Amino acid sequence: MPRPLSHRFFRRHTLQVAPDLLGCEVWVRRPGERVRRGRIVEVEAYRGFDDRACHGWRGETPRLRTFFGPGGHAFVYITYGIHAMLNFVTEGPDYPSGVLIRALESIPAADGPPLEADMRGPGLLTRAMGITRGLDGSDLRSGPVRARPGGLRPGERIATSTRVGVEYAGREAAALPWRFFIAGNPSLSRGRPTNPDRAAEFLAQRIRRRTEANHD
Repeated sequence: MPRPLSHRFFRRHTLQVAPDLLGCEVWVRRPGERVRRGRIVEVEAYRGFDDRACHGWRGETPRLRTFFGPGGHAFVYITYGIHAMLNFVTEGPDYPSGVLIRALESIPAADGPPLEADMRGPGLLTRAMGITRGLDGSDLRSGPVRARPGGLRPGERIATSTRVGVEYAGREAAALPWRFFIAGNPSLSRGRPTNPDRAAEFLAQRIRRRTEANHD
């Protein structure tokens, strides 16, 4: 059984870590349950105070404490009040950066068959893997959520695009090609990459609504 990825692996530049995670595996072990296992096929990078799609761009809060910690830990947050999102923290402390795990491919577990679950999306994969907010801060080398090495299979290649659903962050952030995925993999998420022009219009509409509301 391969040893988990080292902390050093994660404490590199986020744009190096993100593509290197493709083909690696996520393992989740909870007390009394069999190991759940999935192969990473799609990720997105989020980095720093200049990336307005990054959760930490405005600064640290108690909810973001793990995200501002050292690389090599799981950052789990809740979106829309129901969906857990799994991120791997990268780089050094006090600098918000990480990789969102967007899709997993089901593979056989060490102690049983593969998960029979849809993991083609960040909320779907956490549900299938049993990842909750309670696992936030898990050490990816020794905790209940672990990252294990892997790699591309013969014939596989890495492709890039803009990230999914970041219209709110503005044109500059929306245009960053920071989504990395294994091209043609059937387990990719269904989300559409963001169109920067659509992001610009989204913000323009929001500004118009605020202006109208202030005039009422």
